[in-house]
Amino acid sequence: MNLNPVKQYADVVNGVIHIHVPEGFDAKRVELTIVPLEDEASIQATFQQFLLDSPEMSDDEYTAIEEKIRHLRQWK
Repeated sequence: MNLNPVKQYADVVNGVIHIHVPEGFDAKRVELTIVPLEDEASIQATFQQFLLDSPEMSDDEYTAIEEKIRHLRQWK
């Protein structure tokens, strides 16, 4: 029996998914995991919103981090 997984992308049309198995696939039972796939525009919009919602670092915080990095580099 072939145990190699088959990964496909399929469109849901009226609540139905058609799955094509490769030639020689002779299993009588299979396990399906159905995961919604976001389109590229949705993924990009979600990431852009994540960046916009992320906290900003003040100039003072950035300067403090730079000073700590310089201090730690002296220990090398």
